[in-house]
Amino acid sequence: MSRLPRELSALARMLTYMLCHRPDEFGLVLTADGFIPIKQLLQALSAEPGWGFVRRRHLEELAALDTPPRFEIQGDLIRGRQPGPAALRRPAGESLPALLYVAIPSRAHARVWEEGLKPPAGQELVLTATPELAEKLGRRRGASVPVTVRAQAAARTGVSFEAYGEELFLTAAVPREFLQLNAPPREAEKPQAPPRPQPVPGGVVLDLPQFLQAPAKPLGRRALRKWGEKGKKGKRGKG
Repeated sequence: MSRLPRELSALARMLTYMLCHRPDEFGLVLTADGFIPIKQLLQALSAEPGWGFVRRRHLEELAALDTPPRFEIQGDLIRGRQPGPAALRRPAGESLPALLYVAIPSRAHARVWEEGLKPPAGQELVLTATPELAEKLGRRRGASVPVTVRAQAAARTGVSFEAYGEELFLTAAVPREFLQLNAPPREAEKPQAPPRPQPVPGGVVLDLPQFLQAPAKPLGRRALRKWGEKGKKGKRGKG
């Protein structure tokens, strides 16, 4: 095995643990062939003390220099090769807790309140065994609304759950009746403009504020008299 710089050697050990042993501790769910989006991996690393400096170039450098290679990058995906990707999926069975947890973005609050939890197309819902981990994972995605899932009650009606390691549980969707969450805030109503007065047949609608408005500059006695006469003429003209 080639000798890596100290910084990359420490990163290699961290990635081996994350990708080959306990991705569930970091809220990561690998594909069937062991890959994870690099973006998700970097988000998970940035949440761990001392690892916020890691960028994609560090991963590429590690994959290029490490021999035999312990990591493989394909496009925007990465996986561990030595000792191999973690295989953590198993039926939840009796290990399913009574309650599971997730955090959702505020923009999805009203929809989840009405429709229940549904993942994006082609993905699974990732639920956690503890509210603390749900909050931690939510911070990565800007999701701050906590949701509690009555998992055992849902399972009794046919909702299927898979365990993923010791910290995560996966499912396709959770109906609304098995969710506990606060009601979404109501949208503030926009103030309505007062109705404009409708003219009466044969009458005239006056814009009183404009009609009564004083001149912008102080006027002398003669100019003030002319300004008043002008207003009277205007009223006679409208009549």
